[in-house]
Amino acid sequence: MNRRERRPAWLTPSVRRYIRRVAYDFHVRAFGEEMARVNFLPLEERKAYIRDMIDHARDRSVRLKKPARGVTP
Repeated sequence: MNRRERRPAWLTPSVRRYIRRVAYDFHVRAFGEEMARVNFLPLEERKAYIRDMIDHARDRSVRLKKPARGVTP
């Protein structure tokens, strides 16, 4: 049984596009435009992007040992 046969009839391509757009809009509101874009990248590209962000922070002498607080004062 392939994937297409298991999808419900109401899950048309237009409904799937709508759901994806709503999910993307949520990510933009919750995380900002850049992280929303990163969240929807394929897994390997996402990991590479995060590694690059960490390398960039280390180049700028950001202390990564401190725990993240979640907000910028």
